[in-house]
Amino acid sequence: PVIRIKAPKEGTIEFEDGVKGAMKFEANQVDDFVIARANGMPIYNFVVAIDDALMGMTDVLRGDDHLSNTPKQIVIYNALGFDVPKFYHIPMINNPQGKKLSKRDGAMDVM
Repeated sequence: PVIRIKAPKEGTIEFEDGVKGAMKFEANQVDDFVIARANGMPIYNFVVAIDDALMGMTDVLRGDDHLSNTPKQIVIYNALGFDVPKFYHIPMINNPQGKKLSKRDGAMDVM
């Protein structure tokens, strides 16, 4: 079986994004989400929150495609008693075809 974390069912999950400003998500939009697969492999949102906290990150920059992950990560920070860092969600960089630039695009100059 998978392992889930119990998320709050009432209230809001709020944070100030350094780029986008005040962000507010209804807690009932964040379900009891999976933090480890049935094979025991942890899920991204669980690992990244723990990694950021253990490394003492106070500021976290992520692509704006990860904005919807942030409430889940905040649930994890709070559940484990970690300080919640300041978040900055920055616009994605696109390749010449207009798709999200990724490491699969090879070594590409972005400047």
